[in-house]
Amino acid sequence: MISLLHGKVAARESASIVVDCGGVGYQVWVSAQTMTEVPTEGEAILLHTHLVLRDDSMTLYGFATVG
Repeated sequence: MISLLHGKVAARESASIVVDCGGVGYQVWVSAQTMTEVPTEGEAILLHTHLVLRDDSMTLYGFATVG
């Protein structure tokens, strides 16, 4: 389970971001509220995450805070 990401913002899209963690980029889907707290590209970020596994996909959701 991926429960936390700490790295740099590599890209920002409308509903997701890419977090560079030691050279590996994780696409993380975030809410509009969390997106307001995402820093600009190149800045450090810490996200709490929830990984959803399905037969046809792996989706990582990110949250600025726990709970």
